[in-house]
Amino acid sequence: MGYDLIDAFDFPEDVDDWLECPDCSLKPKVWIFDNGRFTGCGCGSRYDHPGAQAESIMSCWRRGGQYDSDALRKNWNHWVNTREHLWKYGRTNVINTPLSGG
Repeated sequence: MGYDLIDAFDFPEDVDDWLECPDCSLKPKVWIFDNGRFTGCGCGSRYDHPGAQAESIMSCWRRGGQYDSDALRKNWNHWVNTREHLWKYGRTNVINTPLSGG
C-alpha cells in the first residue's frame, strides 16, 4: 500500500515525531495552506481519506485566536492512539469549543 494523495501533500519536516497510521503503517503526509491543515496516509482514496485536521491560520486570525503550529501533529498522534478527532473542519477548534457561526 502506498500514498494516493493529491500533489499538495508532502512529508512534514519533523516526520519522526509523527506516529504511523495503525491501519496502513505509513507516516502521514500533510497539506497546510491558508485555509486548512490536513493529513493523509495510505488509507482511503485520493480525495477521501481518514486522518486528522487542524484549524487553519486564517480561521485563527478571523476569530482572534492563537495559532498552534504543532496542532496538526498533536491531532494526528491523538487520532492514531484513540481514533478520536480533537478538531473537525468547520465544527470546533482544537479544544472542542464551537467556533462562532459554526
